[in-house]
Amino acid sequence: MKITVIRMNASLRKAVPLLLLFVLLCFQSHAQQASVTLDRVASFMQAYNAHDIDAMLLNMSDDVKWFNVADNQLIAETTDKKQLYEAMQAHFKAKPNARSRIKDSIALGDTLGVIEEAFSDKNGITTSQCAMSIYQLSQGLIISITYYAAAKC
Repeated sequence: MKITVIRMNASLRKAVPLLLLFVLLCFQSHAQQASVTLDRVASFMQAYNAHDIDAMLLNMSDDVKWFNVADNQLIAETTDKKQLYEAMQAHFKAKPNARSRIKDSIALGDTLGVIEEAFSDKNGITTSQCAMSIYQLSQGLIISITYYAAAKC
């Protein structure tokens, strides 16, 4: 077996550690971005579970959009914080025990795909269903949420 030895000149020896540092920082930056995105959505979910609409809105941009996908159509449920506030009031009135949790997620930049499990109680029986949601963020705030049809978990 022949072993080939690569000799690096002085410039290349200095460049390799810098290149490795650059790659490490890029990876760390991406991981931190994913963590910040997930943290923001988790904060929103925590406020949702507490039925604290004001705290929910702290995680949102002023012109946040709330979409629903049904029958292959994208429907804009709300187009700003005021409409979202009103929609959540009606939602929590209709479902006073509504709560949700993140089962799984994947981040890509400022976009977070989430499998959410939503729970509700009716006549003393707790049921759940899962749905895919896509959260998009800008400058650390949620700018849109898109919910897809729910299914059994």
